[in-house]
Amino acid sequence: MKLSATVTAPVNFTEDEEKVAEALLNIFPKAVLIQKGDGKVVAHVEGAAGFERLRMIIRSRRIRNTVRALLNKGLRENTVTFYLNKQAASVGKVSFFEEGEVMALGPITVVVETDEPERFIEWLTE
Repeated sequence: MKLSATVTAPVNFTEDEEKVAEALLNIFPKAVLIQKGDGKVVAHVEGAAGFERLRMIIRSRRIRNTVRALLNKGLRENTVTFYLNKQAASVGKVSFFEEGEVMALGPITVVVETDEPERFIEWLTE
């Protein structure tokens, strides 16, 4: 399964850019930061190994069915888009949001590109 993702988080004027970057890396420790500045942090995740931490957190919290439903809502052709709470990520936890939900500090937006999106969703939530 070919798999990569772009992970983006806004940096508000009340936030420390390094802490926002750290929040991303708490969930995606193998991500490569590709941009810091201009009010956002952007990282690139490559391959299934880049999603192992997220997968482990989903399993340990026993939220697989809920996450599967949210991921399926974000499925469009060869992409899966989902949103994570930045504050939860800053302490190594995940909290998912639906598109359009208002978050005080803005979401971490994850756009996954894969040739097998349904298989990715099943793998991440199995």
